[in-house]
Amino acid sequence: MEAFRIIMTLVISGLIGYFTNFIAVKMLFRPRTEKHIFGRRVPFTPGVIPKNKPRLAKALGRAVGEQLLTGSDLKEALSSDRTADAAVKRVTEGVFSDKPVSEVLDGITGGNSAAVREAAALRLTALVTEKIRQADISAVIVSEGKEAIKQKVAGSMLAMFVNDELIASFAAPLAQRIDSYLDENAEPAVSKAVSEELDRLMCSSPAQLLEGSGMTRERTEKALSELIKKAARESLDDIIASVDIPAIVEDRVNAMSVEQVEELVMSVMKHELNAVISLGGIIGVLIGVLNVIVQRI
Repeated sequence: MEAFRIIMTLVISGLIGYFTNFIAVKMLFRPRTEKHIFGRRVPFTPGVIPKNKPRLAKALGRAVGEQLLTGSDLKEALSSDRTADAAVKRVTEGVFSDKPVSEVLDGITGGNSAAVREAAALRLTALVTEKIRQADISAVIVSEGKEAIKQKVAGSMLAMFVNDELIASFAAPLAQRIDSYLDENAEPAVSKAVSEELDRLMCSSPAQLLEGSGMTRERTEKALSELIKKAARESLDDIIASVDIPAIVEDRVNAMSVEQVEELVMSVMKHELNAVISLGGIIGVLIGVLNVIVQRI
């Protein structure tokens, strides 16, 4: 009978300690809202974390921004060779793709590569045609032709008859014919040439185009690596200074629901909180042992 009483004392003490800590841990998160009885708030509602979520958010933001992820940490990580190499690899893998340019454009534009090609063709045709008209090709041809005729007849008897007026009488109609021909045929000819070239480009891969121009993958990687590192050295200080990490973390935690905060905390502290609950049971048993010893003295 005495042994049974001792065992029950230890069991009851252990259960009291276990469930006391279990309730204490649960009260960190529950209840999630205030509870009222007869219009008065029930003490300890809401739970510790729901009630102090703004303070928790501020503390987490300060801890992350000032200790765990400082501006210097960000600068070191973003400007490291590892980061630059990863960025270079990602860019060159996309640039030196074996897929046709049309397929790459489809991925970028959501399947609208044909529309992009058509817009490019129209723009290039208009640009080249305008440059042809501005070049005044007829005047150049007539001017060069006049000089060629003069040089051809120089020193001969024809030079007495072939003067500027005679040459001009032939050149003026020629210039008009050239202008008329260009007005009628320049744009269609340019459009055809541009379309054929764009079709060739759309069927080629970016890797073929770049390598054909002498831009190898190795040279591209080297140039990109230097560019990224230079940009990191010159720009990161200003960028990081404009990023308020504590405020970002604080706003993010404040925007989370109580359920999400509980899930976040439990994902990190689940084993530790369970250990606290188990420790309550162990301490309860020890208190029970002390109680039995005191009673027997």
